[in-house]
Formats: sequence, structure tokens, C-alpha cells
Amino acid sequence: MKKALATLVLVASVAIAAPALAAPGHLEGYIPVVAHTTGKLSSFWTTDVWIYQQGASVVHLWFNSAGHDNTNVQSIVIPLDQPVVSMTDIVANVFHTTGVGSVHYLADGPVVVVSRTWTPGKDGSGEYGQTVPSIPLTGASVAGTGQAGTLRMVVDQNNSNRVNMGIVNVSPVAESVLVEIFTADGAPAPGSSSFTVDLQPFDMVQVNDVLSRVTAGQRQGLILRAGVSSAEGAIISYVTTVNNTTNDSSYQEGFRFGF
Repeated sequence: MKKALATLVLVASVAIAAPALAAPGHLEGYIPVVAHTTGKLSSFWTTDVWIYQQGASVVHLWFNSAGHDNTNVQSIVIPLDQPVVSMTDIVANVFHTTGVGSVHYLADGPVVVVSRTWTPGKDGSGEYGQTVPSIPLTGASVAGTGQAGTLRMVVDQNNSNRVNMGIVNVSPVAESVLVEIFTADGAPAPGSSSFTVDLQPFDMVQVNDVLSRVTAGQRQGLILRAGVSSAEGAIISYVTTVNNTTNDSSYQEGFRFGF
């Protein structure tokens, strides 16, 4: 299935976006980040995926490569012939490629999708990673919803960790996204506290070490805020905080506060 054939379903879902903290049993959504790629400090990141279903028989999966217009990407059809279907290293083994991107899925019945992105430990033993739940389209931030409809993430700034921020375009149009960084008291963070990210249709970008844009220091409770600044579009967003010594990481989904 081409991405364009699912556009009507996608647009309708985003247009009626409503407050939703959890999304058991939905038809369409995104794993915001998947990888088969090298990273900082000798890390190598891959993503494993589990799909749980009750009443679904197939799911279409699209790999939306970072930095590209993914409108014409063809889906991979996965039969859901048991309650849980698992896929190790989904980028390499299912999509037969490498790199970083997001996964868009559309099932014919209710599903819950969970992923884990991980890297082997530095000494060759053990591993470090993070669980990344999928996000339904009802969790998106939509153009025209104002400050209340933006996505927020809360992080600390220190020398021990690096913070990476991801933004996924879940709409079939090109869009611009305004990212702003605030201190815990709501004031703009010192330094380059706002910037714009341009995304192609169904594109994604991960801004690595996003806090390097602000003045160095030790700050708790920084607020990252992202919203569509163009006339059309919709996004989901996330941050990962990665320890610079071990590569251990944590994941946080962007949340809407007022819409």
C-alpha cells in the first residue's frame, strides 16, 4: 500500500485529535523513532518491536526515513496470526535498510505496539536501551491549535547526559515546527532558545544534543516545547536522555497540556 492511500484515514484521525494519555487498542499510529545505526561513544543502536492484537489480522508498516519526503513509500504487510508478533532489528530485518526514521502503522483491527531501541555495552557485555511505546494519531499536535496544542517535554541540563529531541511529521504536507526552550520558571533559556525545523511530508528529524544550543550550565526542569508554525500539518515529538559514560538512556513522549 502506498502512503497516499492511507492519507484520508490519517488526516481524519488527526483532525479529530482529542486528549488521550494512553491508547490501548487503536488502528493507526507511529513508533516515533527506530534505528539501525552507529551513535556517539561507540554505540550501535537497533530497534526491536512487539505488536499485540485482539481482532486484527494484518498491519501495514511504513519506514519513514529521516530527512526525506516519504509520501510514496510502500508498506510492508505483516500478518498478525497470533496475539503477539515480534520483530528483531526491524529496520534491517523487515525494511532491509539502515539508518534512523519512524514507523507508521495501520492495522485492520485494534493493536498496541511497543518497541525497544538499544545498544551493546561499551565493554562488549550487557546492553543499554529504552522502551519506546507507540503514539496514536490522537496524540499529535495539530496546526492552528495555539500554545495549548503544542507538545512539551521536561529535562535537566548537566554535563553527565546528552538530550536528543525527535520531531515526526505525521501529515502529508511539508511543515515548519517552532521549538522553544524555557527554564523551569517559564523564561526563555539563555542562548539560542528557539529555532525552526522544516519537515517534508511524513518526515522525521532527531536534533541531537539539543541543549547545546543554550548556554552551558546545570539547570533542572528545562521545558522543550514544539508546535507546528505553518498553516497545516501535525507532529508527534519525544526526547531521549543518554548518559555520556554508559550510553544508558531514558525516553519521554511529548505531551499536550491544554488540548
